[in-house]
Amino acid sequence: MKILKLTAENVKKLKAVEITPTGELVEITGKNGAGKSSVLDSLWWALAGTKHIQAVPIRKGATTARIRLDLGELIVERRFTEAGSTLFVSNADGARYPSPQGMLDALLGALTFDPLGFVNQAPAEQFKTL
Repeated sequence: MKILKLTAENVKKLKAVEITPTGELVEITGKNGAGKSSVLDSLWWALAGTKHIQAVPIRKGATTARIRLDLGELIVERRFTEAGSTLFVSNADGARYPSPQGMLDALLGALTFDPLGFVNQAPAEQFKTL
């Protein structure tokens, strides 16, 4: 699964950004305060759930924010208001998943790897993990 496009509006320092990766590596560069961390947070907040979202995710001066992540077979969209956030996950045909965070949690669990957890495992458990 690859990120085909990230769109974020009014997230932290970002007014609006659209990133469409064209290769295997995407460099996010810029001066301090330009929004590099805001881009990375947008990716994480779109996928990881509300417990990872900071107290004030909306850019100062805005009342709403939005993150949209196109993963090809999935579209993930998180919208923010002052009351909180709402998550929508749909397939490429537009059908929405009834438990969007549960579906993403299962997906992230299948794709993530905790190197410190791996190092702390017994050799037999490391072999099983690999």
